[in-house]
Amino acid sequence: MPLTRRKIDFLETLIELYDKNKVPVHYVDVANSMGISKWTAYDMLTELEELGYVQSEYYLDEDKSLGRSILVYTPKESAYDVVNKSSTHEWNTVKETLLNVIKKNDNTILVDDFINEKKTTLKPLKFCAYALTTLLLQIKTLDVATVENIKNSINITGSEAPVMLFIGIVIGFYIDYHLVSESRKVFDKVNIFHKYIRELSSNDKTLLNNFFKESLLYI
Repeated sequence: MPLTRRKIDFLETLIELYDKNKVPVHYVDVANSMGISKWTAYDMLTELEELGYVQSEYYLDEDKSLGRSILVYTPKESAYDVVNKSSTHEWNTVKETLLNVIKKNDNTILVDDFINEKKTTLKPLKFCAYALTTLLLQIKTLDVATVENIKNSINITGSEAPVMLFIGIVIGFYIDYHLVSESRKVFDKVNIFHKYIRELSSNDKTLLNNFFKESLLYI
């Protein structure tokens, strides 16, 4: 029986916290990370343990004199399998959607959509892909010669370098074309982009760079 999106979100959060510190995770930390009550986190992790995706154990508190122990959870290999499969499917869907937007030159996605605060709730890889799509649509409004110069300028190797160079070039054009009001709006989100791209795994950076290279074919 397939897991619900909700359960996969819990597994993703648990894995993220576990991989960050390499120690079993207290259910309260899961709750804090997801912005939910500790009892909701406890109930869901208990369900996931019954389904065989996580393992719980009691960990003795550092203050052994109090005799207290806390309940912590460790993701199993099956949890990683589910999350990886879900992430791959989700990314492929997002990628195809954004590539179609670029192909069709869908101007309904404009800078103001990118500025929308809700976009900051996207996961880092999806946020970066959305940001690139928005800026690529802006570049498509320039003349052919300028677009070709930009594409030639970013023809360098590295999983991150072409993307970062492109962002810098686009910001430069915002300033050169005196789009001050737009550039100010974009700068804050570009800062988030820089933060997120540093947080991406090497695999996610490769996915983003491949998406960027493929999207350039439609510019």
